[in-house]
Amino acid sequence: MPWLRAVSAAATLCVAAATWAAPAASRVPSTAVSAGAHEAHGHGHAHDVRSSPQALAERRRLIAEGEARLRAGDVAAARLAFEQAAQSAHEAEIELGWLRMQMQAGEYRQALAFAAHTAGVHLDHVEGAAFYAWLLNLGAQVQAATQTLDGVQARAPGHPLVQAVQQRWQSGALAPSADMLRLPARLAPYATGAQVPPGARVVATGLLLADGGHVLVPRAALPEGLPGAPSAEVRLWLRNGLGQTVEAQLEAKEASDGASLASEVVMLRLTQTLPVGGGEVVASRDAAPGTPAYAVDLPANQALDQGNNQGNNQSLDAAGEPAWPVMRAGFLGLPLAAAQGKTRLGVALPGRGLRGGPVYDQGGRLIGVALGQMASPGQSGKADQPNAHLPDLLLPVSALRARFGERFGRVAPPARPTPVGADELYELVLRSSLQVLALPVSVPPAVR
Repeated sequence: MPWLRAVSAAATLCVAAATWAAPAASRVPSTAVSAGAHEAHGHGHAHDVRSSPQALAERRRLIAEGEARLRAGDVAAARLAFEQAAQSAHEAEIELGWLRMQMQAGEYRQALAFAAHTAGVHLDHVEGAAFYAWLLNLGAQVQAATQTLDGVQARAPGHPLVQAVQQRWQSGALAPSADMLRLPARLAPYATGAQVPPGARVVATGLLLADGGHVLVPRAALPEGLPGAPSAEVRLWLRNGLGQTVEAQLEAKEASDGASLASEVVMLRLTQTLPVGGGEVVASRDAAPGTPAYAVDLPANQALDQGNNQGNNQSLDAAGEPAWPVMRAGFLGLPLAAAQGKTRLGVALPGRGLRGGPVYDQGGRLIGVALGQMASPGQSGKADQPNAHLPDLLLPVSALRARFGERFGRVAPPARPTPVGADELYELVLRSSLQVLALPVSVPPAVR
């Protein structure tokens, strides 16, 4: 619809591109500019003839229709419903639906710009500002996200959504809580595609390969690595940041050699392909320590933290809720002196877990996969669980290519990459990083 697109374009001017060098604070929107852009298109908050009982009822119907279409994964129909609802009123609830539609379509950059508008104009609805802060945080703009959330807390310190977002940030467990999954905000996609049984849990992050039909995941996410399931078979599903879910099978059974870090990653074959970002590029050689990088993780992994400290596994996200990936910027670490062939990831991902997500350089080239280190008997932490006292590792792209072949996209020339914006890279991440969901299935002893 013209005014939604126009306001989204105007809001884009309020959000600087998320480049490596740009200061995060500069990306906090100006309320005055956002409001001015909105008023320039003639959409004030005053009620008019479009607020008749009949118009209100039709608007409620269209919002419900848009929501139902999103749940069903029909993004195009959801877009149309929210667009039609917006023709009769300028409301925060409609814009929040529009934002979630953009995210489920993989349009992070447009969603980020439009969220800046919603946060700046609808000051009486804190959900818009909380949504904007959450998107900034997920896309590695942590300073701007913190500034935005601080402003929301000052206006509505007791709001359940604001409190829930603050609690998640403080704990480092960025999986959305129940308060964050309630409408009209819902800070997560809807799960679509393959039906996942209620008992399935999110246990790791996976990397979708360039063919869209294969995924790399940490070996520890398989039955022998799953806590409490050493003698069970397991069903596996993969879900991207758009909520699209497919079942997967192990491509080939092979044991870990115990020495090579590359052997701690296995390949799964999807029962149907998932969409790739397009233009996947892999670095031709390993990145050096100190290289600027972005690392990705799915937030459900981070729920492992409290469960391990308490000696139980109930916090392994038993609900298997969909979520958007978390991306963080930093610099690659140094090799571990005591472990030949192992290099610190260096980029600080929140919480801890098995990891398994992609790592990119500032040009958007794949340079490896992040892996959490497992505790061994006698170490601090529960055996076969991610150890909080051990740093995350980087499995470099050379090891990935040597083991799995040229499955990662076009090999880029060794020249220094042209930096891409963090918001542009995040759109790729929404498709390339996947939740790994597992459901242990008991097998009779005679069958094992």
